[in-house]
Amino acid sequence: MNVIIVKSGKEIREVRRNTLCIDVNNIEIFRIGGEGRIEIRTERARGVLSPLLFSVFINTVTKSLSSSYHLYADDLQIYTSAPANNFNKAIEDLHSDLNKIASWSKSFGIALNPNKSQVALLGGAKQIAKINMNSLPSIKLNNTNLMVSASIKNLGLMIDSTMSWAPQVAEVSRKFFATIGCLRRWKHLLPMKTKVTLAHSLLLPLLDYADSSYPDLSEDLLNKYERLQNHCIRFIYGLRKFDHISEFRAKLKWLPIRLRRNLHLLFLLYCILYNPLSPSYLKERFVFLGSNSDLHLNLRSRSDNRLKMFASQSQAYSNSFTIKAAKLWNSLPGKVRHSDSLSTFKKRLYNHYLSL
Repeated sequence: MNVIIVKSGKEIREVRRNTLCIDVNNIEIFRIGGEGRIEIRTERARGVLSPLLFSVFINTVTKSLSSSYHLYADDLQIYTSAPANNFNKAIEDLHSDLNKIASWSKSFGIALNPNKSQVALLGGAKQIAKINMNSLPSIKLNNTNLMVSASIKNLGLMIDSTMSWAPQVAEVSRKFFATIGCLRRWKHLLPMKTKVTLAHSLLLPLLDYADSSYPDLSEDLLNKYERLQNHCIRFIYGLRKFDHISEFRAKLKWLPIRLRRNLHLLFLLYCILYNPLSPSYLKERFVFLGSNSDLHLNLRSRSDNRLKMFASQSQAYSNSFTIKAAKLWNSLPGKVRHSDSLSTFKKRLYNHYLSL
């Protein structure tokens, strides 16, 4: 049986025998018997069927793309890499893929909105400085020029051209102060237990969201996050601006922001190492010492559950998730590394950091 997904209201001109035609919103089943008799039954797509069918449909857009891509629901990102002296060729390749996406959309009666499409150049500050923005060929979608943005939002994460993460911290700070400003109006009326619950549900998630995606924050930006966490503690206990908060953080059993971020980084790493469903492109970045590639070496750390450290030739790679997570893992006590479940690992790691 063939499955065809069509746009709502689109005319079905040709239906082959034993073909199932599916509308994204309504399921219409056409069965053509040997005598040409047509049976039609229409049902509303419910549960997981509607998003599942949409996923089957939307994935067809990537089949003809030559660039690398990320596809999340209806959010498609295409990207490529090139040295600064060969940037025009990379833009030509992206332009070709944009034309393919436009043709695919037109064939299914889908309207693209170029005003919601963005272009960003990502790289080191020195590499970005080598590019003459005025000489770059224009990138068009449906004959509309796409402007190059200094920063873009990707699934709630603000990414700037040099990946300094300053716009991300600024956006988190804006949301944080807007939220805590509303909560402070009720600080004299709320019991402490309710304040703690509000901080856990409304404030701390702003600091924690996707924090493992940018482990290379500068000390200045980390200090800003630390001050935001201190605002949470002052809100809970009604402290003044210059009151010390260390003892109150200990009462709450909260970790300082640096250890808190390391905690989340290692939670993610444990899932990558031991969850069989973790993506292969992440799992292949980490190799245990004493694995098949190291059997010729006489290493004491074979049975110590340590990770192999790969040589890093740049500061950016040294601060990446791959290197930083492996360093943090190897620095843990053996009892923590040898945890046999994620819940045990979380408990042991939290207690280990709390004791520091």
